[in-house]
Amino acid sequence: MFPKPPIQFPPTGERFRDVLKQVSAINIEALRLRLKVSNELIIDSDCEPWRTEGLRICVFGGPGSGKSYTAALLAEQWLLQGGTIVVFQPRAEYHVLKELRDVLVVGGPFERDLDFIPSSPSSYARAVVEGGASMIFYTEDVEDEEKLVDFTSRFIRSLLKHEEVHRRPVLLILEEAQEYATSRVSGRAVPSWVYARMIKAFKDCFLQGRKLNVSAIAISPRPQEVNFTIRQLANLTLYGKFSPQDIEYIDRECLKPYRDRGLSVEAARLLDLKPGEWLAICGSDAKFLRVTEPRRTRHGAETPKLEYAAPRSEDAERTLNALIEEIREAALREEAERSDLEEARRRIKELEGELEEARKEIERLKAALAVKESLKIEVKPVNLPQIQLPSVIERLDDDSKKVWILLRQKPGRYKVEIMAALGFGKKRLEKALRTLQNKRLVKAQMRKLYAQEPLI
Repeated sequence: MFPKPPIQFPPTGERFRDVLKQVSAINIEALRLRLKVSNELIIDSDCEPWRTEGLRICVFGGPGSGKSYTAALLAEQWLLQGGTIVVFQPRAEYHVLKELRDVLVVGGPFERDLDFIPSSPSSYARAVVEGGASMIFYTEDVEDEEKLVDFTSRFIRSLLKHEEVHRRPVLLILEEAQEYATSRVSGRAVPSWVYARMIKAFKDCFLQGRKLNVSAIAISPRPQEVNFTIRQLANLTLYGKFSPQDIEYIDRECLKPYRDRGLSVEAARLLDLKPGEWLAICGSDAKFLRVTEPRRTRHGAETPKLEYAAPRSEDAERTLNALIEEIREAALREEAERSDLEEARRRIKELEGELEEARKEIERLKAALAVKESLKIEVKPVNLPQIQLPSVIERLDDDSKKVWILLRQKPGRYKVEIMAALGFGKKRLEKALRTLQNKRLVKAQMRKLYAQEPLI
């Protein structure tokens, strides 16, 4: 299950280099993991099927069935044997592991070491793999669901990438797995492509985990909502107690594929299970068992505050400080990018407004052109009468004089009507109107033009 290459340091990640040189008295090369749930279920990394397949666990059960308790039991044993854990939890339960080993609590109401800022997931992943820092992420601190799912998928991909070099034994625990690797994406706020990327990352974790020394536990109270492929890739599945209203779905959506493979599983028995009792399915074997191994720490759902916290080594403190600094810089970069993005969006909105005004102007000009074309047919040039004009008008240029006489004869004309009547072009008319407006000999009302008598 766990290959044993020596620890190496990649050419990148200079910020962590000094920290990593000091890290860890754990002998990863000789590490063998043995996880015991009960006498009937012992997971030994040197035994089959775990030696060749790795460890891929799904834990399904209704509220109070013991899902988190059982997962935390495995996490305790993993930590005590020198492994590293990563937990994504919506409720503060796993922070009690700090009583056993020094783990970083990211966000949450209890024992928080640093805030959960969903920026630069590769920084967190590098601290886990290169620095050996176990982390517990409190997902409720991230209100944007899309940002959380995107962060988790990128974190897993980065974790696997770094593990290609280090092969550190990492246990990934994903609570409420149906929120990340969902079976149906319709009707959700997160775009389908974000879920697709997350599901692929989790599939890669299941399929490539053995080679990279990564094991995963997916936990959900509603297995029928978890992606089917994820469920089928698990080589150990635990089904706990479910309520009567859920049992039909469990039987049809989850247990039927096992029966099709020849396993004898009865969904009705799940109704009578007590907390900590499970239907365990591994390969071609299915049996009911009870968790008998005791926890080393108290159950986090019942114990929010710690009575004791494992001391933090200087190496772990340096790793934490380096991570905090890198996350802070990533958050500042993200804030600057967000400001630039907001400015770009504001400018785009302004340009869209200008474009809309331009479109309206084009439509207006098209309408005016259509009117002009029709007026060319219907309106004949006006023969202006020979009348005695005021001296102010007599001193005007010929075009201005013609426009004034026309508006005096037939007030309330549109510009297109004047152009059609006098045979003027747009620029010629505008020049004449400016002359008349400067001398207050014309006025406009609702786009109609009227002649005004000169002041004597």
